[in-house]
Amino acid sequence: MTHAILFDLDGTLVDHASAARAALHAWSPTVGVDTDVERWIELDKWGFARFERGETTHLGQRRDRIRAYLNRELDDATCDDIYSGYLKAYEQNWTAYPDAKGVLDRAVATGAPVGILTNGAAPMQQDKLDRTGLGLPELVMLAASTLDSAKPRPEMYARALTHLGARTATIIGDDWTNDVAAPRELGWNALYLDRSGTDPRADIHSLDELFH
Repeated sequence: MTHAILFDLDGTLVDHASAARAALHAWSPTVGVDTDVERWIELDKWGFARFERGETTHLGQRRDRIRAYLNRELDDATCDDIYSGYLKAYEQNWTAYPDAKGVLDRAVATGAPVGILTNGAAPMQQDKLDRTGLGLPELVMLAASTLDSAKPRPEMYARALTHLGARTATIIGDDWTNDVAAPRELGWNALYLDRSGTDPRADIHSLDELFH
């Protein structure tokens, strides 16, 4: 029975929060609004939750976040143009966590199929891996945009296993619902990463703890 190893990407391997924060400070003044990191985080969670429930598309939630953050009625093309400015600033601030490359190397060395299970769009998430030095050729990108589903919907995990030719899996991630609770309900081994060291539910606080 083939057992796969899966990693979440943002917040697990790549420091999404720091990149988003830096991007907001650079981009917000260019679109005429004061930087409001907390508001953007709220909208990010709101938009992705709607996408995860299948209420909107990945592109749709981006556009809705822009309209809400700027508090303007904007057509789709204008939203896309404005978001591209944020995205450019975001991309310039991508960094991998110091423990990310090592754990991916160790996971690949086990001989198990290794994938990245992400609710992001495949092209951007692959670019994120490549730009941060994490784009190992053995990694399989399993993104919501290509699996036509999203965590925590059960079919997302089932399709990931099918793509990897696996029957069971271990998943490591920083989102309790998407990376831990939902996979465990399906019988997966799920490890909850809490880098803050404050959540008593945590299984690990660093990826350095894995695959030795």
